[in-house]
Amino acid sequence: MQHIYSQQPKSDSGVWNRLGYRPLEGFVYAVTPFNFTAISGNLPGSAAMMGNTVVWKPSDHQIFSAKIVIDIFREAGLPDGVINAVYGDPEMITNTILESKHFAGIHFTGSTSVFKGLWKKIGGNIENYNSYPRIVGETGGKDFIIGHKSADVDEFVTAVIRGALNFKVKSVQLHQEYMCPTHCQKNFLAN
Repeated sequence: MQHIYSQQPKSDSGVWNRLGYRPLEGFVYAVTPFNFTAISGNLPGSAAMMGNTVVWKPSDHQIFSAKIVIDIFREAGLPDGVINAVYGDPEMITNTILESKHFAGIHFTGSTSVFKGLWKKIGGNIENYNSYPRIVGETGGKDFIIGHKSADVDEFVTAVIRGALNFKVKSVQLHQEYMCPTHCQKNFLAN
């Protein structure tokens, strides 16, 4: 936090611009995916760093690594009760959390359809909250692959296929666009 607070806007002579950070008025709900353990620490950890209490729902397929992340936070000095991991039926937990008037924000990584459903539930409960919840979500993405003019065609094709298929079930990314140099387009399409 000291480093974050040291990053202040420049001020002209006679003017003092200062940026302050404060926690939200309530708790943050962190929902993390099964396929990216690093995100499991980032989503609840970043909200906690800003002074928020966090209710963390890790994926049911990621409980052991979530426990390790909690242990690391505790070993680093995070007090009990700052990040609270909950396990169980995701829909029941989410509905309970989103019905609380103290719900102040969500930090989510997962599928687009689930995020849209969460957003809709939050909007439907807006009258019940003490403040307007912050909604942060990273959902399934589309990316592209570019081959340089020096690319070996066979290696490029292999990389594209592996990128698209090797982790298809475990990835939220979809390779939508492929750009390869003119000299390899015919060979690329043939493969």
